[in-house]
Amino acid sequence: MQPTFQVHYQPSHERDSFLFHGIIDAQADIHLEEMVRRATCSTVQLDFSGVGRINSMGIALLLRSIKTLRSEKQAEVQITGLNQINSMLFKMTGIFLMAREVNA
Repeated sequence: MQPTFQVHYQPSHERDSFLFHGIIDAQADIHLEEMVRRATCSTVQLDFSGVGRINSMGIALLLRSIKTLRSEKQAEVQITGLNQINSMLFKMTGIFLMAREVNA
């Protein structure tokens, strides 16, 4: 069975970039934990351009991951590539209070 969510790591000197693909739900937990472990730069960019749907468990996992990146890794979290629906979802759930949207 094909995984419903994947994270691709794209390192650079100025930031850690993670490109998300698929559906963010409870199955994304392991991938998001690995993403947090791999982050080493003071700026972490999360690219949602390959994401379709994000359910309530996915939002909870994203909130936890962003909180950990900010508190334990002391990283600024940037978000890019949101579609209109996910952008509205992030506004309503408070993700934009912990991470800022940027143009890639």
